[in-house]
Amino acid sequence: MGIFSFLFRKPKSKTVTQPQSGKRPPVAAQPRQQPGIQWREGSFPMEVVGESNYQDVLVAICGAHTRHGHEGEYEASIEREPSNLHDPNAVMVKLHGRKVGYLPRDQAERVGEQMRDVGLTAAVCRARVRGGWRTNQYDEGHFGVRLAIPNHGWIDLGVGAEPPTQASIPRKTAERPKAAPSGPLRGHRIALMGTSDDDRIAHELAAAGAKIMAAVGASTTLLVIVAEQPFDVGIRKSANFRRAEEMIAEGSRIRIISISEARRMIGKSASQ
Repeated sequence: MGIFSFLFRKPKSKTVTQPQSGKRPPVAAQPRQQPGIQWREGSFPMEVVGESNYQDVLVAICGAHTRHGHEGEYEASIEREPSNLHDPNAVMVKLHGRKVGYLPRDQAERVGEQMRDVGLTAAVCRARVRGGWRTNQYDEGHFGVRLAIPNHGWIDLGVGAEPPTQASIPRKTAERPKAAPSGPLRGHRIALMGTSDDDRIAHELAAAGAKIMAAVGASTTLLVIVAEQPFDVGIRKSANFRRAEEMIAEGSRIRIISISEARRMIGKSASQ
């Protein structure tokens, strides 16, 4: 190579591996590993049950209780749990990969059936978490979770399936068990509130002679809480609990008891 060629040659182009600003190029969003349920924006019709057992997890996700509480939207995962000993149709709910509750028993059966029909064991959806308020050290509200999943009809599970055209999916309603003609709870009218295990417990109480009611009413004799004393503030602020307290203040014979107390009533009568 001559001296003039060396001095006046064009430099070779170099490959730029980083943008001139020094910032890394944006990372493409990773595709969802699970199908996403499609539902109306800002609508969260489906209630999650059993959150009272996972308040520590919700605090870890949402933050500590504050005076004004918390409200936020998250991505949730729903997963069928056929190995569940209490309910093989159970569908658990997770936030950030951690269990925070379950779908109600009748909804789990409906949602799980539609998931099975398209070969899904899990799917994601939007979730809204509310609660976490505290006015003082004795009075606080637990976190509650609701999901962007319709309570009735066909669910768009995000797999490209078309809704049924011949007939809509029948609307399932939970049937209250019939009271046994005799038993230690015969004559009692019981309203039941608590967890996703309510259906099994309702049959247990009905087998002891109790009539199971949909909610607290004028003829209710027992409000049975599927929890132990002392009841947390979330239970005490529920509509059924407050209605029962109002009736007691008005002189009604209704009593508020735990599931353990109800079972003791059954066992005590059976041993006499």
